[in-house]
Amino acid sequence: MKCPKCNAEMISGEAYIGGGAATLMTGGFSLANLSFKAPQWREHVLQQTSDVFLAHYCDKCGAITVETPRRGLSTLES
Repeated sequence: MKCPKCNAEMISGEAYIGGGAATLMTGGFSLANLSFKAPQWREHVLQQTSDVFLAHYCDKCGAITVETPRRGLSTLES
């Protein structure tokens, strides 16, 4: 896959929310989510702690793509 930012070839892998020090202190449970928020849009959880999705990373510019299932991202805030 080509990077949409710099057009270099991207590295294929997986995106997930990994445990860190907070996970160890909570007995192995992490409550973190990856969310997306844009002006006039509601916050959407793209990835919960247990989710693993196909992802691509650009080693040239650091861009990342994550292929998540569609979860109603066209819904505007009211």
